[in-house]
Amino acid sequence: MNAAAENVSNIATVASTSPTRPPAVQPAPRASQEDRRCATAAAIAAGPTLLAEAAAVLGDFERESEDVLQDFLLYLLEGRLWHAPADGPVLPWMRGIVREIARRRRAERERDWDVGDDG
Repeated sequence: MNAAAENVSNIATVASTSPTRPPAVQPAPRASQEDRRCATAAAIAAGPTLLAEAAAVLGDFERESEDVLQDFLLYLLEGRLWHAPADGPVLPWMRGIVREIARRRRAERERDWDVGDDG
């Protein structure tokens, strides 16, 4: 398991209460306001890359890629996600988190639409 995926599995917990709500994420240890601003600025600068990453994972639900990016940015701003130096370079870390949010969103939508259900 790569560092980004391991980080996601450690910090993110699916606890959605409705199909339109993002998965709940466990609170991060207290990160400084400056760290959050830097991470958020980096995420905004990488927005087109992250948006493309989300769209690729979402497949038929790619129209929700902007919502995935918005969820990611919100988690950063709220301090619910953070990047530690041990996580490696920030862009691969962000891409991994966005992919995980997109995978969960896609799984919700597939359940909503009974995609793949022969029944």
